[in-house]
Amino acid sequence: MEDTSPESAPLAQWSRTRRRILLAVGAVIPLALSFHFGMTALYEMPFNPVKEKYGEEITSYMLPYFVQDWHLFAPDPIDRDNGVLVRAKKRQPDGSVITTKWTDVTSPSLQQLYGERLWPSRGFRVTSGLPQLLETWRDPELEKMRKKNQVADTPGKGVRKGKKEVENPPLSQGEKDSRDAAIRFAQSFATAQAGKLWGSDIEYVQVRIVTNIFPRFSQRYARDAKGKVSYYDLAWMKPVKVER
Repeated sequence: MEDTSPESAPLAQWSRTRRRILLAVGAVIPLALSFHFGMTALYEMPFNPVKEKYGEEITSYMLPYFVQDWHLFAPDPIDRDNGVLVRAKKRQPDGSVITTKWTDVTSPSLQQLYGERLWPSRGFRVTSGLPQLLETWRDPELEKMRKKNQVADTPGKGVRKGKKEVENPPLSQGEKDSRDAAIRFAQSFATAQAGKLWGSDIEYVQVRIVTNIFPRFSQRYARDAKGKVSYYDLAWMKPVKVER
């Protein structure tokens, strides 16, 4: 039996409206893919004049659904370990405010991860991703330029330690957006952790990022070799409403 359905008819026999719809869809899909891949390429490129001018638009398109996070290759071996500590200012029943002790929130997440090897929770990715967000919001190419453009206080001498240097070039809009997003993430994370630890009667939260740099490879046989531990604290932040 001959198939007389419209789908089996030759393209030339289709109605004009149907052919126009088909051509429009065939044109829109390549254009949409070209736009998406172009925005992705611009987002992943080092700092350039296009990113300087349209950085805010590129970032708003890529975040939060299209951001790229590649870990296929690891040319640099891991040489450090990061941890997150949280503390809070909590109001007491008598009206006074106390400051809690710093509490490690990374180790419990690790222990939970070790106990769920078959179906691991994604909770640890939040804890481990916070230090990375706070340390990588600066554009690496712009940072190279800033270090190169630092002006010495005295001819022939380096930049004076402890003096706040002017950003040259200044922070790009993309860097500012990434910095603000990292701070908001830290604020939400600290609020959630502090609520679990000390309840909802908290007035301020604070985050400390601890870094342990492993002993060098040349010291691998030295039993007394120790890593170098350093840390930095974020400013006190107001707790925010966190969806559970």
